[in-house]
Amino acid sequence: MGIRGQGILLSSALARARFNAPWSPEQPVIKLQMVEEQAVGTVLTTLQASDEDSSIGEFNITANDYFAINPTTGVIYTTARLDYEVVKEVKFMVTVSDTGVPALTATADVIVDIINLNDNEPHFTQPEYYFNITENSPQGTVAGKVEAHDGDVGAFGELTYTLIGENNKYFSIDAYTGNVMVANASILDREQLKELTLSVVAQDKAPATVQKSATATIHINILDVNDNAPVFTRSTYNSTVSENAAYQPPAALLQVQAIDLDEGLFGDVRYIIIAGNEMALFKLDAQSGIIYPAQSLAGKHGVYELLISARDTQGSGTMESTAKAIITVLRVNRHRPEYVIPALSNATIEIPGDIVQPDYLLLTVKALDNDTDDSGRISYHLQLNNVNVQETAEFKIDEYTGELRARQQLNRKNRANYDIILVARDAGNPPFESLRLLTVSIVDANENRPEFPDAANPYKVSINENSGRDVKVGHIQAASRSKHNRDIFYYMLLGNEDGAFYVDKLTGDIFTNKSLDREQTDAYTLYILASIKADLHISEEERASFSIKTLSRDNTVAKVAITVLDVNDNPPVFEKSIYYAGVNANAKMNAAITLVNATDADQGKNAKIEYMIVASNLYKFGASKSTGSIVPSPFAISQDGRITANTIMAEYNQDRFELEIVARELEQPQRSANTKVNIWVFDGTQLVRVILSRPPEEVFQEQEEIIAELRNATQHRIIVDEIRFHLDSIGRIRMDWCDLYFHAVDPQTHQIAPVDEILKDIDRNYDYLKDYYAGFAIENVVPAYIAIVQDEFDLAVAGLVALVIVLFVGVISFIVLCCCLKHWNLSVPVETRRKEALIKKQIIEDLNTTENPLWIEQKLKLYEEQELTMQVFSEPDHISNSDAPGHLDHRSSLEQVHHGQSVDNTYATIQPRNNQNRLTAGSGNNGGGGGSISMRSGGAGNAGGLGGAGLLLTRIDPHANDFADYATLRNNRAPSMYEFTGSTFQAPIRDGDDAVAELI
Repeated sequence: MGIRGQGILLSSALARARFNAPWSPEQPVIKLQMVEEQAVGTVLTTLQASDEDSSIGEFNITANDYFAINPTTGVIYTTARLDYEVVKEVKFMVTVSDTGVPALTATADVIVDIINLNDNEPHFTQPEYYFNITENSPQGTVAGKVEAHDGDVGAFGELTYTLIGENNKYFSIDAYTGNVMVANASILDREQLKELTLSVVAQDKAPATVQKSATATIHINILDVNDNAPVFTRSTYNSTVSENAAYQPPAALLQVQAIDLDEGLFGDVRYIIIAGNEMALFKLDAQSGIIYPAQSLAGKHGVYELLISARDTQGSGTMESTAKAIITVLRVNRHRPEYVIPALSNATIEIPGDIVQPDYLLLTVKALDNDTDDSGRISYHLQLNNVNVQETAEFKIDEYTGELRARQQLNRKNRANYDIILVARDAGNPPFESLRLLTVSIVDANENRPEFPDAANPYKVSINENSGRDVKVGHIQAASRSKHNRDIFYYMLLGNEDGAFYVDKLTGDIFTNKSLDREQTDAYTLYILASIKADLHISEEERASFSIKTLSRDNTVAKVAITVLDVNDNPPVFEKSIYYAGVNANAKMNAAITLVNATDADQGKNAKIEYMIVASNLYKFGASKSTGSIVPSPFAISQDGRITANTIMAEYNQDRFELEIVARELEQPQRSANTKVNIWVFDGTQLVRVILSRPPEEVFQEQEEIIAELRNATQHRIIVDEIRFHLDSIGRIRMDWCDLYFHAVDPQTHQIAPVDEILKDIDRNYDYLKDYYAGFAIENVVPAYIAIVQDEFDLAVAGLVALVIVLFVGVISFIVLCCCLKHWNLSVPVETRRKEALIKKQIIEDLNTTENPLWIEQKLKLYEEQELTMQVFSEPDHISNSDAPGHLDHRSSLEQVHHGQSVDNTYATIQPRNNQNRLTAGSGNNGGGGGSISMRSGGAGNAGGLGGAGLLLTRIDPHANDFADYATLRNNRAPSMYEFTGSTFQAPIRDGDDAVAELI
C-alpha cells in the first residue's frame, strides 16, 4: 500500500519543477512504507510534480534492486520481492524534469521502510529428540534441550516452548531455553517403564490471528541404576539326595535362582555359600546356582543347611539377598551281605548217620554287611518258591542268629540229599539280599570225603622256565575209602592268582597255562581241592575267604610246591654305562683303581661272569683323538671287576685312558655286556681334599649326593679317588672323621681342572653350598697336596751373569796386578809376620772349642759383632692355599727383637730328625715324614737371616705323620720336623702360634 499524491504542475518560464509536499527544496526527502512479501509490480506510490512555467517532462530513479519508476506517470512499483528479514529499508533517489529549454529538474531522496509480517514458521533443529535419563532422577534434573528457530524478526521471531501429550505432567520445559526437566520423578522407574514420549511445541509471539508454531517429538530413554537387589525365587530350597551321589563327575543336587530386575551388569547375579558348608561337602556354581557335591557323601548322611548369598554386579555389587538350601543326605544301602558261613556258593554239609533228629543244629549261617547302622543289620531266611520264609517242611532258620536246624526227623533211607536256598537280607533302603545254595547230605558213617595221602602231600615238583604252555608239571591223586565207587574231581583253590597253571578236573594232572619266568616268580604253592562234586563252582569272593593255615591242615586239599628252574636267558648288565676313575702317576703295580660291576638275573652257574679289557685307548694330554689302544694294556681286571694298574703309570702322567670292558657269561650262549671306563692319570697336586666330620662309612653312603652338589657348583665332573680316615695332630687315626680326595674334569676338554680353579668355583657358590656343608658335615675344602718348589733357574741368565762376573773380576784383577807390580819389591817386616803367626796360632787354639767353628781366619773375627737369628718352627700338615704355594713365613731377627724376645747369637747346625732321604713329589701316599734344610745366600730381599741368608723348605709329602692335624693343632704344638745339635740355639716360640689359622 503506497502513498499516492495528486497535484498540478505549474510551469513558469523561469520556474523549476517541484515535487508535491511534503517534499520541499529545504527537505527534499520523501518517506514511504511498504509491507514485505508484496508481489512484483506492486505500486509503491505515484509521484506528482508541478512546474510553473512548463509541463513535467519525465521521472527518473536511481538504480536499485527493488524499485523502478514510470518516467511518464511517476508511478513507482516493485521489481523484486521484499523480505523484511533481508532488507528492512530501501533508499533511492528520483528526479523530475520539465519540458522547458533548458530542462530544469528537481530531486527527492526516497526512503522506503519495509513493514514486517509474520511470514516465517518456527522449525526445530531435529524432527525427533532422543534423551537419556537415569531412573530415580530427582525433580529438576535436565533430561535434554530442544531448540527451534524462526526466521522472522522481533516478536514474530521470538519463540516459546511448551510440552503436550499424556506424559507432559511428569516433565517441564523452560519456555525460553528449551531445557526439558523432570517435574515428577515417580514415573522414572526403569523396571516399570523403559521409555516414554513427549511432544514439544515452539510458538512465536505474533498476535493470535497470525501466530505460527512447530511441533517435535521427544523420546526419553530411562537408564537403569543398581536400585534393585537380587530376589530369590524361594526363601528356602530343599533337596534330598543319597549318600552315593556321584561326585566325579558331580551330580547336580539342587539349583537356587535369584532375579535382579536391573539390566546389564547390574542384573548379573553371582551365588556363593556363606555358611553351613564347614565340611566342604558342597560346591556352588557361581553363575548357574547349581549345588554339587564337592566330595564323596558316603558316610556323610544327615541334614545340611546352607546359607546362599546372591549378589549383583557379577558378585561385586552392594545389593545382595540370601536364601537357605536344605540338603538331606540319606543313607544308602551300598553293600550286599557277604556270606562267611557257608563260604562256598554251592556248599555241601554232610551229616553222618541214618537219622537226623528234630531241632538238630545243622549249621549257623553267618553273613557280614559293610553298611553301618540299620543298613548293615542282617536277617536270615529260607527261600521257597521265591518267597522268604523262616521254615520249610524239613528245616527252619532263626531270623537273627542264623541257626539252621532240622524241623522234623530226617531219614537217610527215605531221602539222603536236600537242597535249600539261604537268604541273607539287610535292612537298607532298598534292602539287598544274598542267596546261597546249600546241600544237606545225610551220609553213611563209614563214608568219607576224598583225601590226599600224607606221604605225598605236600607235592614237590619243578619245571624249567620258558617251557611254554600246556606242559605237564606233575600229578596229584586223592583217594576215597567209600564203599561206593565215586569219581573224584579236582579244583584249584589258591596260589594260582596269575593263572600260571591249571589242573585237569578228572585226572589231577597239573599243566602250565603260560610260559614261566623265574626272574619274576621262582616258586609257586598251589592248593587244590579234591571233591566228589562234579560241578563245584568257587567264586573269587570264596577264594578270598580261604585261610592258608586252614587249608594246610585239610587233607582234602593238596599242597603242590612248584619250583621254577633257571635257564640262561638273561644277558649281563653293567650298573653304569660309563665309569669314571683316576690313578696317581706314582701308583705302583697292582694299585687298585676302580670297581666295575655287572649282574646277571639268572641263577647259579648261569649267573657267573668273566671280565675282560678289550681295548685301552690312550688320549694324550690335550688331545681330542685317541692314539690307539695300548697293547698290552696298562691295566688289569680281576674276576670281581676290580681294575688295577698293570704297569708304572708315571709315563702316562696327565694322559687319559678309555677302557672298553666286556662282561661275558661263562655258560652258553655266553651273552655279554659292554661298558667304558675313563681313567685320568694325575699327580698329587691335582687333588682336592674335602674334610668331613663324619666316619667313612657314612660318607660312602652319601658319596653320590656330595658329588652331585659339587658338580652343580663347579660345573665339572667330580671323580672321587679315595676316602680314608682322618689323622689328628699326633698321628692318631680319627675314626669319626674322614678325608675325601677327588679330582675335577672339564666336561668339554676332558682335562683335569686346576685345583685353584675348583676352589674358586666352590667359594663363589658358598651361599649355594653352605646348607650342604652343614648337612654333610663338611668342615673344609682344601688342596690335597701342596708342593713348595724353588723358583726356576734360567741357565741363559745365569751364564750371562757369570760372564759379567768374570769380566768384572778380570778387570779388578788387572788393576790389582798393576798395583802389586808397582810395589812388588816392598817386603813385610819380620815383626809383622811374627804377630800374624801368633794370631793364627790363637785362632787354631780357639777352634778346639765348640763356640764357633766358622772363625778360621782372623779377618772372620769381624762377624763376631754380627748376629744371626734363625727361627725354625714346625710346619702344619697343610699350609694355607690363600698365599703363594710353597713359601713358609720366616721372621727376621729384627721382628723378634721388636716383640721383646731374647735371641741367642750362637750359630746352629740343623739336621733332620730322621735319616730318611728327601721325599720326592707324588709320594703323598707314603706314611713317613722327613725333609732337609739347605742354606743359601741371597740379597736383602730374601726371607731373613744374616747377610740375606735364608732358608728354603721343600716339602713334598704333606700327609707325613709328623705334621699336625689342623683340627687338633690348637694349644698343642707338634714336635718340630728339625732338631738342633752342637749349639745352645733356641728357637723363639710365639704366643698363639696356631697353624690352624694358616690352614683355614
